[in-house]
Amino acid sequence: MSLKEVLRPACDGLSLGIKFTKPVNFSVEKTLFANVAPAILDALTAARSKLLCECKDFKKPTQNQWDVEKSFFQTDAYFQSASEYLSLVKGFTEQPPVVDTPADDQEGLLSNDTLVPSVPFTCCEWMDVSSTTFVHSLNAHHEYAHTLFAIGCVGLQRANDLTQVMLRSRDFEFDEPKLKEAYNLLLRVAGVFDAVLSWLGTASTTSTELSEDSLAQWRAEQTRAGNSDIQSLQRVKDFESGVVSKALNVVALAQAQELVLLRGVTKDVVDWVLMGKLAMDISRRYAELNPPAKFASWCAWKHAYYVGLSSYYQGMAEWVKNDGPGCAQAVAQFKSAKEQLANLQNKEVERSKTIIDRDLEIATARNQAVYLEMVPAPCAPLDPVSLVQVQPFHPVKSHTLWSEVSPTHASTAPKTPSSTTPSAPPVQQVDGSSGCACAVM
Repeated sequence: MSLKEVLRPACDGLSLGIKFTKPVNFSVEKTLFANVAPAILDALTAARSKLLCECKDFKKPTQNQWDVEKSFFQTDAYFQSASEYLSLVKGFTEQPPVVDTPADDQEGLLSNDTLVPSVPFTCCEWMDVSSTTFVHSLNAHHEYAHTLFAIGCVGLQRANDLTQVMLRSRDFEFDEPKLKEAYNLLLRVAGVFDAVLSWLGTASTTSTELSEDSLAQWRAEQTRAGNSDIQSLQRVKDFESGVVSKALNVVALAQAQELVLLRGVTKDVVDWVLMGKLAMDISRRYAELNPPAKFASWCAWKHAYYVGLSSYYQGMAEWVKNDGPGCAQAVAQFKSAKEQLANLQNKEVERSKTIIDRDLEIATARNQAVYLEMVPAPCAPLDPVSLVQVQPFHPVKSHTLWSEVSPTHASTAPKTPSSTTPSAPPVQQVDGSSGCACAVM
């Protein structure tokens, strides 16, 4: 089978776009961070600039850091830089070391169970990509969540860019490194959105593992679920009930499976039954997804397309048997695939319909001229098979700078919380198209 004849998966990627943020120089924010060591502030400024999300003017989103630097993107280096920034921010959420004294115990002052004073991060502005508004990080917990979400958006955008380049060249053997990078990146992105849900106290999956690490993670999630600083994120659309993060977690895994299917059907020797099972798994993922309203029609389209693809691949498995029953069953499967795709429309589907019509015509003519077999009912749907697994984004620890600076400078408490903590500016609507972007590649 030549490349032009291959019925390919629809690898059109769902992307929210980049979650933009305005540049920040923490060293000049003396009102907010008067008690924080200069070394930490300098490190925060440097690390944040490597998130590749900076945009000086949200009203002009085309002028942004990602478009300038995306050609130099290196996956491992990016995740390392992102983790460094997260570790610096996390230091603001943890209790600074204190010396216990009898007086402290009597007065009930700082203890391990005391909430860490909330330091405002209102100098940090982020695009809320779900609502195309911009918001301010009210505290370090907000900044941590916004950063995690932004990392996931960057990874998803990079994977989609790689897939577009690969599909345009159509030389999958030559472009296999791009395919592998996109595949591995999507697995990491799924892990990042899992981490967002964990930070919000809403895990996407329930672990049955009873290890110390899993129990510690569960306890941390329960603690965060009751933290008012974190729960106030529910007012931000990107984090509301964890709906968007759950959807993007599933979508990232589904798109990774699509790349597995793409490589499988473009090999010289194809296991058509396995391809049918992979397609059914992709269909199942989109069917079980509970997406935000703006994703719903796209997910329904994907579900129907992969049901049709699975039936077609079943037909190919029968066709290559080169016998009468196989030919007749192939006719049934091709007819079923044609029905599944009948109501779908776009350039990729029209190409798929043409291939199915061609193969249905060939199989029907062969059966009528040679085998004269009765065309049976279509086979039962194949059982789904998954070849993808989330690559966890492991929780970061506080940066070593927090333990190296003096306790006085490491304190995260504002000097006078009641008078110096500014309220966050109101949420404002902005122009631009930084929301959902579903592009057929």
